Amino acid sequence: MLLAFASLPFALRGGTYTVRTDEGLVDIVVSERSFNRFLTITSRPELAQSIPEGGEGEGFTSYTWYDHPFVLRVVFGRNVASLGSVNSGATIVRPLPERIDPHDESALSPIRQHFSELALAALNYLIALVRRRARLYQIFDLWREDIDVTVRSDDGAVLVEDPLQEKLIQEERVYNQTFDLMDQDEEWYRELNEMLQQEEPVTLAQSLLMEAERALVERFPRQAITTCYTAIEAAASSLLSRGMRRRDKSDREIDHLLATKSLPSKLDSLLRRYTGFGLRRDNYPLWESFDRFNTLRNSVVHRGISLSQEDAEFSIGVTREVLDWLDMVRSRNK
Repeated sequence: MLLAFASLPFALRGGTYTVRTDEGLVDIVVSERSFNRFLTITSRPELAQSIPEGGEGEGFTSYTWYDHPFVLRVVFGRNVASLGSVNSGATIVRPLPERIDPHDESALSPIRQHFSELALAALNYLIALVRRRARLYQIFDLWREDIDVTVRSDDGAVLVEDPLQEKLIQEERVYNQTFDLMDQDEEWYRELNEMLQQEEPVTLAQSLLMEAERALVERFPRQAITTCYTAIEAAASSLLSRGMRRRDKSDREIDHLLATKSLPSKLDSLLRRYTGFGLRRDNYPLWESFDRFNTLRNSVVHRGISLSQEDAEFSIGVTREVLDWLDMVRSRNK
């Protein structure tokens, strides 16, 4: 059988939860909540046995917080302290076709990939619904590396490990944020000083792009993609408004034109009319990339399709290129 396991970012009542996916109903078996201890410190070894099963009980003080993908809890008692997680585990099982040799990687890989995508979609649907109903705004979606997909025998023994887990051990994804900027070089500070003297050093479009990047880091690829679209819309509309005012258009006319034209039209025909540059005519490779991005965005907005991290990374890259191109157009229209 193929088995997908994930640690949920919250504790649910144990049982089977049936989720509807594009491929039909999927059963998710959720384990009872348990306090899985990572580390225990005591003055005497036997005191470790006094820690309550759920990490909470009379005579103990606990503190709980979320650190994706775990809900962590530290428990303090008399002469004993313990750190662990209080998540519920989620499991999805599918039978492996009998003709497939689990040790034949070329035959197993596409089946495991398809099952991984199905399991990830089902788990994230469950997370999305719980997040909304319980108002757990800080909870992130799971990514593929957060689930363990193994091949097991009927008695539960692992026949084939998840190859992705070994890869992740070798190269763990880390997002570094540096707040001490003293070591930045002279060029970095020179550019900072130049930008500070600009009329608009940080535009609305640039701020929106940064929000899209943050959404991706926090595992919300659909939010990242829709925010990218808004960023391009803001940049194009700002440039068009400037061009139309130079043609003595009234604010009412400008608002009507911007409200009734699609973003592709703004980037092509409308820009050509008011700036002399059109994305399709003057940068066709970027236009094709934008068209692909626009299709992804429409899939999210109009059909509610869940897209991947790679889709969001592509969208952010295209948005960055389009904003740079619009900045070039703005510099030519001073």
